[in-house]
Amino acid sequence: MRAKKEAATRQRPGTNGELEAPPAVKLVGVTKSYGRNPVLKGVNLTVAQGELVEVTGPSGSGKTTLLRLVHGQLRPNAGELWVRGRGLHRRWRRGLRGLRRDVAFVFQEQRLLPRLNALENIVVALQVRDPLVPNRAIKQRAIEALESVKLAHRRRAYPHQLSAGERQRVAVARALATRPRVLLADEPLASMDEENAAIITQLLEDAAAKGTTVIVASHRHTFPASRILRLPSAKVMTNGARRPLLNGNGHANGSSNGNGHANGNGHTVAAPAASAWWRIIIPARPRPHRAAKTPQLALWRRIAAFTANAYRLVLLSGLRSWSRDVRLTTPVIGTIALLLMLCGTIALVGVAVERAAMDQAGEASMVRVYLADGATQDEVAALKAKLTADSRVVSVTEISPEQALAEASKRHGLDNLASLSSTNPFPASMDVRVRLVTQVGGVASSVVGDPAVDPSYPTSYDPDTYSRLRHFALVAGGIAGGIVLLFAIVAYVVIANSMRGIAASRRQEVAITRLLGARSWMLRGPFVVEGLTTGALAGALAAALIAAAYLLAVRFESTVYFQLLPGVDSTSVQYVLAAVITAGLVLGTATAMLGFRKARA
Repeated sequence: MRAKKEAATRQRPGTNGELEAPPAVKLVGVTKSYGRNPVLKGVNLTVAQGELVEVTGPSGSGKTTLLRLVHGQLRPNAGELWVRGRGLHRRWRRGLRGLRRDVAFVFQEQRLLPRLNALENIVVALQVRDPLVPNRAIKQRAIEALESVKLAHRRRAYPHQLSAGERQRVAVARALATRPRVLLADEPLASMDEENAAIITQLLEDAAAKGTTVIVASHRHTFPASRILRLPSAKVMTNGARRPLLNGNGHANGSSNGNGHANGNGHTVAAPAASAWWRIIIPARPRPHRAAKTPQLALWRRIAAFTANAYRLVLLSGLRSWSRDVRLTTPVIGTIALLLMLCGTIALVGVAVERAAMDQAGEASMVRVYLADGATQDEVAALKAKLTADSRVVSVTEISPEQALAEASKRHGLDNLASLSSTNPFPASMDVRVRLVTQVGGVASSVVGDPAVDPSYPTSYDPDTYSRLRHFALVAGGIAGGIVLLFAIVAYVVIANSMRGIAASRRQEVAITRLLGARSWMLRGPFVVEGLTTGALAGALAAALIAAAYLLAVRFESTVYFQLLPGVDSTSVQYVLAAVITAGLVLGTATAMLGFRKARA
């Protein structure tokens, strides 16, 4: 049933054998109320293509509400609302962005983008309307629109530098520059003198003459409209000085040779010619009017125009907004940088602990047996044979004093210790690798008292070393987790407060751009660029601080005879720095998207 109604709404056969153009706007029993206060009740109105209709009534009668319903900003509580074949009374209103690109709105409060000048406001509307148009053509159309309202000399002025009347004229020029199919004007002559009001009236009248459906809301009858809808009574009055309506291809319905007659709607319909008597026997097939196709640009030019417009709408707009919001984004940069620096430092400490744990795991099954200075070759050979014959031992390796000195020179702190004496302070030893860690203590105790073993310091086995290491790791992990949690809470509070400020400053811009029919990527893109810029700066700052701290640690670790981050080399630091910058980009983007959601809401 609904499909049949839509088909009947689209096209109907006319009296001259052709298909009449479907109505541009159709309201059937539309009712709208705010809570329990009804504003519109049972409004019925059909507006044809190219018709100029005026909605009049006192303040609070629902004129603005009616226009907002037609623009899709509101949904009626009851009734049907059709705009260019789309049902806006349904719960799921698909294609609303595309409809708004065909339906322009002149707001009573102008709603110009405050960060753009007069020319840029019109250029953005044209880019949103059709991003495939080259920028040179867009600028030319924008300048022509300003010239039509006599504001070309104020093209560089920002909205706060314009008077209320000038802002209203810019808003009208922005709406007309997009060449909409339907134009909604809410008090377009407000704050204007008689001369400028006459200009705007003529522009709206010319737009209707060229096929644009114009619906104007005003307190009293001002425009040469074909019909007048009076609110709150919802009565439709016919104006005596109305114009002939236009069909789908922009030509007036009817003839001017005096051979026509008026139909029920007041239009002039041509009488059938006498020579067309055979049409009575063989009626003509209904053929819809086909408007002349505008020549399209080449594919590569359209792709180039789309790329250039996307670059301006997303990248340049995002960078411009970021530079203007730098006062609000500075705390976000500092907070993210501090959080990333802490996480990067903890990551380096974690790398060092992991390397130390791996070394300890490798050395846990090995015990070093120190040989006595006076041990003979036979005693050393007997000790080696004894250990080799032990089933718990995997291998036995002899270490000479020279080898021990070379090994110590590679370890931080021990190399300086070796240089304090002219003699080699390291004795000969044996590295004994045991099969199981639990058997290390037994093997170490079996060599105590052997004549080849140093009686004062027989082995390197220390039963308390591993327990102390595990205890230290648990304490360090708990402290690090607490610090990360604390900084995460602080970062969330600071970022959330900053995003509230950014969302508040951008909410009006997002709302206006949405009402112009902007696509999703046009709205999210600038926020993503802002987030990437913020995150990149925060990540770069944190990476620079981490790199500086690492270089200082490497520079002074030989002075303190201790390696601050054992096992951490330049490769590990580079990976951590790359991870910090990447995390900054992710956090910045997530923060910006949070601000976008708040601004859109």
